[in-house]
Amino acid sequence: MVEAFVLLDRQYELTRHLIQTSGTALDKFENAMGENRQDLTNVLSVFNYVFALIDHLVRYQKIVFSFPVISQKSAECRALNTTMGELKDARNQLQHINMDIENENSGPLLGAVGWAKGNTQYMAALTDVSRKRSSPGLIFDTHEGKHTSEFCYIYGEVYHDLGKAVEGMHKFQEFLRKKVSVTVDGKDYNPAKHFIALKMQINLLEN
Repeated sequence: MVEAFVLLDRQYELTRHLIQTSGTALDKFENAMGENRQDLTNVLSVFNYVFALIDHLVRYQKIVFSFPVISQKSAECRALNTTMGELKDARNQLQHINMDIENENSGPLLGAVGWAKGNTQYMAALTDVSRKRSSPGLIFDTHEGKHTSEFCYIYGEVYHDLGKAVEGMHKFQEFLRKKVSVTVDGKDYNPAKHFIALKMQINLLEN
């Protein structure tokens, strides 16, 4: 159980670090749009961030599934699964290209990334050269006056709400840290103190 907790905690820290360091790709994309200097680099940065985020989130969810003493039927696990949605399917598609390249999806082959800031919507996508495909967009609820989802990866007709998935991960981790306590040598486990950084140098000896 200790190793499972530590593994999940480290995966959480990896995901949190990714968001803090690579999530700036969205800000750079927005700034470039505002200055009319958009280029491919910003689009690629957004995709690299989102693809890595999806992989991290699915890995976190998978570790939760294998975590002992916590029932998958618990309210907390059900809430996490709800916020994750079908991210696993998106991860499998990106890693293994499970679906045929020649498919009937209306969106781009690698999907699209969309997010909103207030009433402004941003979309990053790579156009296809084989046939004409439409670019998806976020759904705006005119009754509520806001977007139904503010940060999504869109593949085919499926909207994967990354904002809700990240929020669900944070809530589950908060629940877990209140429920489980780990001590190392009599002290509370602290991921900031339990790491190893090595620098190794190999010297070739002359015969």
